[in-house]
Amino acid sequence: MIEPRVVRRYAAALYAAASRADVVDQVERDLELVALALSSSPELRESITSPVVPVESKRSIVRELFDGKLHEITLSYLQLLVDKRREEAALQTEEEYVRLANEARGIVGATAITAKPLDEPQLASLSAKLSQVTGRQIRLECEVDPAIVGGVCVRIGDRVIDGSVRGQLEALREALLGS
Repeated sequence: MIEPRVVRRYAAALYAAASRADVVDQVERDLELVALALSSSPELRESITSPVVPVESKRSIVRELFDGKLHEITLSYLQLLVDKRREEAALQTEEEYVRLANEARGIVGATAITAKPLDEPQLASLSAKLSQVTGRQIRLECEVDPAIVGGVCVRIGDRVIDGSVRGQLEALREALLGS
């Protein structure tokens, strides 16, 4: 497994190149295609990431599979990963690249954890409130965890807004034990 900081550096360099060429959206779609190809074919993934497969064979596989289907920048990026023996980064780049692209677009990802699934009006209301609080557009993902009892716990990057019943009970417990 390649270190996340290495993937972040490669994704940032790819984003910078795509941004300069004004092809950020195209490269994002390309990375989605690459991730799909690698995740749906264990044989392909193994041939690209295996240390025993020669670099030139890997370059050939990448060219044969993706030439004409990906933007030049994306294809060059994949070739660079192969040359630098960082092929595993190809599996992890998409998520970091999308995060960088969304950050530039003013979109931030958030995860809402609730005791029960939210309906569409509740999702829209929560998303609007979070947009108001952050001043950015929110891309909201939802998780269900009955252990929070009620309310909602929201994660936006490193920030956690805990409005759950469980969180309030824990805060009350801490306050009572601390006195």
